[in-house]
Amino acid sequence: MKDEITYKVNVVESSKRRRTIKDNINKKKTYHKESFRIKGKFKQVPIIVLPIDLPVYHLNNGRTRAEQRNYIVENSKKDDFFEKNQENNAQQRIQHEILFRASQDSTANIFMELKRSKDFREDSPLLLESNGMVINGNRRLAALRELYKSDVKTFDKFKQIPCAIIEEHLSAQNIKEIENYLQVKKENKQEYDWISLALEIKNERERLQLTNKQIGVSMGKTEQEVERFYNLIKVIDQCLNEDWKKPGEYDLVMKQEQLWKNTEERAFRTKNPAEKAAIYKVARMISLNSTKLGDRAYRFASTLQKKNNLNTTVKYLADRYHVKEPKIQSDKKSDDPLDVIKPIEGQINISVVNKLPVKKNTEEVILQTFDHLSDSSDKKAALKYSQDLLNKVTVLEQLTMDKKYRSEILQNLKRLIKKAQSIVNKIS
Repeated sequence: MKDEITYKVNVVESSKRRRTIKDNINKKKTYHKESFRIKGKFKQVPIIVLPIDLPVYHLNNGRTRAEQRNYIVENSKKDDFFEKNQENNAQQRIQHEILFRASQDSTANIFMELKRSKDFREDSPLLLESNGMVINGNRRLAALRELYKSDVKTFDKFKQIPCAIIEEHLSAQNIKEIENYLQVKKENKQEYDWISLALEIKNERERLQLTNKQIGVSMGKTEQEVERFYNLIKVIDQCLNEDWKKPGEYDLVMKQEQLWKNTEERAFRTKNPAEKAAIYKVARMISLNSTKLGDRAYRFASTLQKKNNLNTTVKYLADRYHVKEPKIQSDKKSDDPLDVIKPIEGQINISVVNKLPVKKNTEEVILQTFDHLSDSSDKKAALKYSQDLLNKVTVLEQLTMDKKYRSEILQNLKRLIKKAQSIVNKIS
């Protein structure tokens, strides 16, 4: 069980933070051994020791973006709740809770490491702006504060913490470049969860107006990778908004990483808008029904989204949901209602894809679509199904029919007769 929150953030006024930092730098100007990439150049920065209460959390933090969004949705806050209130106690306290939970993550439990060592290495300082805003080390700061608050004697060394200070003015873009370099590119690993990374790329494109190339250079990723993450978060937002009816609740899809990344990879490979739309639509159907599909979800998606299967997938689903292709009038001036352009055989109609509904509790439809694709290449599949059906009906004829279920059994048999007659007529 994760430790409870005990530390209460009280933001030190900005001018006081700046003055304290400046005074400390003037008293003892030692430089950090490591250089930091600032505005495209590697520079050394001074290190000072500051009170644990002075630094301020960076609320526009890529790693916490998904958690912040969940809080906004769950508590009906405005979209800019964190962004517009960087130094408010309320927002800083919420951020502290988010960061403290993150510091106890099983993959990199910073909190437990600091708890065991009872020491904070001077050669790994927090990185701060000249106003005391933390650029790198937000999770460590949250863990340090909780430990110090829990036992001031045991963790006395955490009362004052080493901080590297970037003295020159930084724009929002400069800060993002430093953050990306330290947390994504430099360590050659991805500490952000996949949703937060996608949200961070969306933020940098839309808020900072950066190009894919600029973001890619900053994060150590290709322009294509950046574009794919951007496309991915857009379709996930659509899925949460239109299908789940729970916009911004990223926890619902957090465990579907493989489904969505595979989906975007397949969608990115095709230039055909209808194929792309079909791939996304299948993913949305599977996402909404993933709980009941379980581990089979990835296998179903792989088959249904396969390029050679897409047209058959769309046609089968269109038949199931009674979605018909629209008739497109030709350019000829004719009063003949039959003078229409027929759809090209083998091509997916994007208007049909767009009309396919995404519903809950339709895992059977997904399963049947999968079976249909599996059987479509088997010439004896229809014969096998007809034999299986006959065998089951023969067994059913001999079973005792409880009064409690007779009405439902009768309805099922009537539907069976109707479908069987339809197949007989088709064959005839």
